[in-house]
Amino acid sequence: IDPTMKFLAAAVFALAPACTLAWAPTKIRHENRALHQMPLVSNKKLFVSPFKSSSAFDPLNLAEQNLESNPTAKNPLVLSGAVVTFAVLPTVLFPESASAAGAGNAIPSALAAYGHYVSILALIACTCYERFIIKPNMSDAEEDGIAIADSLLGVFGLVLVWTGYLRLTQYEKGWEFYAHEPFFWLKIALLGVYGASSFFNTTKIIQRSVAKRTGGDFQPMNEKLAKRMQQICNAELTALASIPLTATFMARGVGYSNSIPWQAEAAVDALIFGGLSFKYIKEAIQFEDGPLEPAEPDVAP
Repeated sequence: IDPTMKFLAAAVFALAPACTLAWAPTKIRHENRALHQMPLVSNKKLFVSPFKSSSAFDPLNLAEQNLESNPTAKNPLVLSGAVVTFAVLPTVLFPESASAAGAGNAIPSALAAYGHYVSILALIACTCYERFIIKPNMSDAEEDGIAIADSLLGVFGLVLVWTGYLRLTQYEKGWEFYAHEPFFWLKIALLGVYGASSFFNTTKIIQRSVAKRTGGDFQPMNEKLAKRMQQICNAELTALASIPLTATFMARGVGYSNSIPWQAEAAVDALIFGGLSFKYIKEAIQFEDGPLEPAEPDVAP
């Protein structure tokens, strides 16, 4: 039997006594409106109460006030024995149900999910910070700010990958499900695009931070470099915005198929990440600072 069904069965058996007590309340007084119109005869000591008593559904006869006619109320051990029987019955039928309910990996799974979601939010926050701070002729404080933000991008990127690996292999639906889910590999491809494109900004930020601290040839950021770094941030934010969409399709098994080997999909993602990483790192190293090149005017034929 599934552990969840065992736990539900145990809960039903444990709640049975409480439900029985709820169905057997004390006597209820119902108002008898017709008796209000009857005169009271005081000289004969006649008094008719305008209320009458009637019991609700009472399978254990708990509403009976007469102890002589109510064996349950007369002997509380009867009721206590029934409660104990109902409470012990689940453990007799399902001895492993209690341990199965509490011995799972719910807490580690929840912590891994929390770390995964927080790291995504942190990546978005740091990337947005870079996008709006980077501009020509930044101050020293702004240069230091984007260096810190880029360092945090690396830290939270590692947290994202590590918690994602834990959820992939130990929690959630398991590797056998995700390996044949195309939206999972699309999600990894988008993450690779984000990571690879961030290498351009990271490389330039490292170069400028080293030059600033060593007293090298450090010049204020010009318009050309600022424009390119802003474009990179826009690409990163686009990839990050697309990842949750692929995750929702992935979680629901959209497009699940065993026909495509996961090794082929993994190879495509590796090529995307490796090729883009080489491209952006090479571009950052060979990037030449200078003013923006003016656009050529359109010449009418």
